[in-house]
This record gives sequence, C-alpha cells and structure tokens, in this order.
Amino acid sequence: MRVDAVALMFVAFTFSTAALAATVDNPVDGLTSAEYWTVYSTLLASGKLDESAKVASVLLHEPDKSYVLAWKPGEPLERSADVIISEKGHGYEATVDITGKKLTAWKELKDAYPPTLRSDFGGGDYIKNDPRVLAALHKRGITDLRMVNCLALPGGYMGLPEEAQGRVAWGNCSYGLGSERTWGREIAGLFFVIDPVAQKVMRVTDYGAAPVPTADEDYSFDGGAPLPGMHPLSLSEPAGPSYSIDKGEVAWENWRFRFRLDPRSGVIVNLAGVVDNGQFRSILYQGSLSELFVPYMGKDESTHSRVFIDSGEYYAATGGFIKPLAPGVDCPASAQYFSGTFYAETGAPDTQPQLACLYERTSGDPSWRHGEGGVAGRPSRELVLRSAAVIGNYDYMVDWRFEENGSIVVGVAATGIVETTSVDRDPSKEASMGEMTEYGHLVDKGIEAINHDHYFSFRLDIDVDGPKNSYVVDRMVPERLPEGEPRKSIWVMKSAAVPGELKAISDLDIHHPAMWRFINPGHPGPVGYPSSIEIMPGQTGVSLLSPDDWPQRRAGFSAHTLWVTPYDPSEHYAAGLYPTGSKGADGLAVWTKADRKIENTDIVAWYTVGFHHVPRAEDWPVMPVMWHEFEIRPYDFFAHNPLMDRSMQP
Repeated sequence: MRVDAVALMFVAFTFSTAALAATVDNPVDGLTSAEYWTVYSTLLASGKLDESAKVASVLLHEPDKSYVLAWKPGEPLERSADVIISEKGHGYEATVDITGKKLTAWKELKDAYPPTLRSDFGGGDYIKNDPRVLAALHKRGITDLRMVNCLALPGGYMGLPEEAQGRVAWGNCSYGLGSERTWGREIAGLFFVIDPVAQKVMRVTDYGAAPVPTADEDYSFDGGAPLPGMHPLSLSEPAGPSYSIDKGEVAWENWRFRFRLDPRSGVIVNLAGVVDNGQFRSILYQGSLSELFVPYMGKDESTHSRVFIDSGEYYAATGGFIKPLAPGVDCPASAQYFSGTFYAETGAPDTQPQLACLYERTSGDPSWRHGEGGVAGRPSRELVLRSAAVIGNYDYMVDWRFEENGSIVVGVAATGIVETTSVDRDPSKEASMGEMTEYGHLVDKGIEAINHDHYFSFRLDIDVDGPKNSYVVDRMVPERLPEGEPRKSIWVMKSAAVPGELKAISDLDIHHPAMWRFINPGHPGPVGYPSSIEIMPGQTGVSLLSPDDWPQRRAGFSAHTLWVTPYDPSEHYAAGLYPTGSKGADGLAVWTKADRKIENTDIVAWYTVGFHHVPRAEDWPVMPVMWHEFEIRPYDFFAHNPLMDRSMQP
C-alpha cells in the first residue's frame, strides 16, 4: 500500500496499538529489539559477521517444550536465536545464546541455501541489454527499454541444467507502457536464466511472441461513493473490548492463550486452552502456518517455472512474512493492533506497525437454539486474531478465531492479483471449451491468468489435557442388517488408534467418511470416553502433480490433507528448514517414512488447506477475498454444551 494511502487510513480511523514484544514475559514470547541487538553484537564480537555478510534470518530458537511447560513466572528466562548468514554465495547457520551473550553454534551450509534476500533478486540493466534479450524485444517491436523491467528470482531447485553450476535465478520481462501497474503487461514467451552472483545471463529462450496487452488494469486506492440506498455499517464496543491482555496472555471468555509475531510463520499461537470449572485445560501448545506452496500450470518454462514455497523461500526478501494491516479494511476500526519487531539484512531490528489485529465480532447467528414451545437460544460472538501477508502479486489473510464453544476456527484467505501471461487469443473463435481454459483463463483482452494451486500447511501441536495424546480415526462403515429387518443397511462407527506415522496420513474421501481425533488416553472425559479434540476439515484439495516433479518433491506435504508426527523440536516447517535449496530430502514426506510411534506420546498434527484456482474474469484486476477454513473442536471434552448458561446479550 502506498504511504499516502496509509496516512489517510491513520487520519480516518482511531484505533488501539500495542507493541507485542516490548518485554519478555514468557519463554515463547517473540524477540525484542534489545535481543536483536544482542544477537548482532554477539555475532560482531565473534568475528563471523564480515562487512559483506547479510543477515538472512533471525528467529527465536524454539525453547524446549518441557522447559516451557515447567517454567513459572518470575523464574529466569533462557533465550536463544537461530541465525542464517548469506555471504558471497555461501550460507552459514548460527545459534546465539542471548542470555549468555555468546555464540554457541556456527557451521557452513552444505547442499542448502539461505532464504532469498531482496538483494538476491536479479533486476539489473545487464539483463535487458543482453544481445539475446534485445533481439527478442526487437522481434516484438519493443525498442523503448525505459519501460522494460526484467526480474529474476532465485527460486528453489527445478532441475534446470544451469543449476548444476550452483544457485541460479530465472524470470521474465514486462513492458509497463500505459499503466501504473504491470502484472498484466508481461512480454510473453521470453525466459532467461542468470547467475545472480556474477550478474551474467546464462541462457535466453524464446517460446514465441504475443502482443503486450493494452487493457487498463489500474485501480483506485480511494474508493467510490456508496451505491444508492447503502448506509454506513459499523461494529462498536462502547464499554471497550471484553478481552484483556496481561503480560502477553490474552484472556477472553474461558480462553487463555499467548501469541507472537514471527518473521517466517507470521502469527504463532502458544499455550492455548480453556478454564473449565476453575481449572486450566490445555488444547493447543502451539499453532502456526508452517509453509505455503504455490505452483503454476503454464505450458512452457516462461510460465510453469513460477513455483513458490513462499514462506520458507521469501520471508527474508519481503521483510517478514506478514505485513501491516489497514484499519477499517482488514479489521474493524475498533480492533487492537500489534506491532512486531523483525530484522533487516544488516541484522538491525526493524519494528513494523499493525502486523496483527485482535477484535470481537458477532455475526447475528445463534450459538444454539430450539423452537419447541417458544424459541430458546443464545446469540454468538467470537474473538478474531488476524494477520495478512503480501508476497509479490498475492495477498493472504490468516485468522485464528476463538469460539465460545471451545473451538478454534482457522481461516486462510487469498486475494491480490492473479499471475498472468500475454496471449493472442479470441475465445469465440476457438474450437472447443477445452482450448479456452487448458492452461489458464482470459481475464481481459490479451491477458490470460494462469491456472495454479495454493497449499497452506498448518503445524498444530495439539495437547489435549496435556502432551501425551494418540491419534484416532473414527470411520463410518456400512453394515448390512439381518434378514427380516425392514431396513437393509445402516452405518456404524469403527474407531481405532493409529500406531505409526504412515497409517496416520489421511485424506478426505466422501465415499469413506471418517473423523480425525486427538485423544488423551489417560484423561477420561465426562462420560468415560477419553477427552479429545477433533480436526474437522473444510473444503480442501491435494496436489495433482507427479511425485517425481521437482516442485512436488520439495513440497511433499501438499500430497495429503493430514499428517501426524511425534513431537520433534527440529521439525517446524513442512517443506524443511531450507526449502530453497532442497531436493526433497527434508520435510513431512521424508520424516514420516520412519513410521515413528504416535500412540500415547507427544504428537503434532499437520493440516493442509489446499485449493486449485482456475481464474475467472471476476478475479481481475484484483481478486475478491476467498476464504477456506477448518476447525479444531472439542469432542467429549466438556460435560455438556458449554454455551447453555451464556447471556442473551452477544
């Protein structure tokens, strides 16, 4: 968003802000500005931070779970940071003991690359002045190089022949004449590979020209007048919010939880649970977006080379995965906003405003009702913790919605600008509908939006009344009734605990329905069953790519909806710690081959929200927000409906 538009937002709305990580009150709190400086000065004193070195990543070193659960307020805090350094084509990883102000680990990366930095992008004039690129431009009648922009991204491993020589980057050019924005101004068919360190064009391939579109893709930041008959609508809390935040812990209704803002994962929810009959009961030790995979489906390199593992590859390039929210657009004006402290390439802290918001809302829907002899029921409300990411053309929003009934609804939304290419096509003259949409769909004259997928992996360290849990699948199985019964068939529930990781891999199947539950075998629920939490899936999809396709190898988590692993403090990212240089040797699809035990132990669920996107005209020039959701909900956890005694006031 432009600075002037942000300034207008500040004037138009009055809102509450807070610096979430100004102090450290718990081992899982985010790094503070002072701690980033400690990391920097420790690295500098160690002699490891040369003048040419760039800081690619500084993340909280996740403290040991047993330590966090045993820690009590007032006790000393152990704090460390994991650091990745990029220097002249080499990568190094380090661990800094913040408490002791010392470097405790340092090693050079082998067969792995640091996350991409903004300075790694290849966009110099040497690309468009390469004789092969110039020839391709002249063939298309483009001679004004001032409006030509060529950009190369150092993507993950694709099996390109040039990658045998080391890390490369590849990309396309656009011609921005006649528009403020150039997402729809691609110079089609032109593809190049560069050496970003040597700043050398290694290969240029021309797959065929198409006219650069001239359709208007500009849009206004300011909005228009209301439609006739439309009046202002607002949510107000005249007495203030109903939640409180004390030393980083959020208390709302019976919910208690913490959260931090992380450069790689965005919002990380910690230590979430409910107070039930005066006792705190744990539900979610930690929940976060673990990874995001977006492969495009173009017919040649100029389009199907667009494959992004957005969180793990590009969080450093964009100044952190999440971006500031716009009051009154992303969240209600009454919401409370939280700044977050990340880092710059120099290693210095970088505090950014409004990276998350927290607010209550009511939809006007009932939480329960019954209409026998008059209507009895209760209105509903929920607490929403929201963040937004902007990665190139796409915007994503992630919600953690805490419900009065003890559920957490996780929502993820896509909006922004669809990826396009230029084409010379007229659908009215094409022979079949199949030709019209095989690789993409026209969204404007000469502009084709490319078919693609989105896969979001959520890491859910579920602790149902403590960390020792098991994964149970409840299958609904048809059963034939005995002869003589008027009915011929029913279905029955067949429940079984899953012993190991491989059999725990689960997918939606409407012909073989099942429920996915996480139980505590040592904690009986109110009627004798083990207390449990169900992951109730929403509409979702899995990858259609071939298992031997390099992008699919690197993002193997996208092949299934649910994975379950034993807790391992080193396993936090579904595509592995270093997805940029990965050849598929790390991540969920690799870890689970060990088929480790997952019964009556500390286990972690990994849920994939996936959707295939065939764009439409209505997705241009900016796509309407599209939500996908799933729910983490109590099952035999409470003694009865916990909303029976709620107020009639939402």
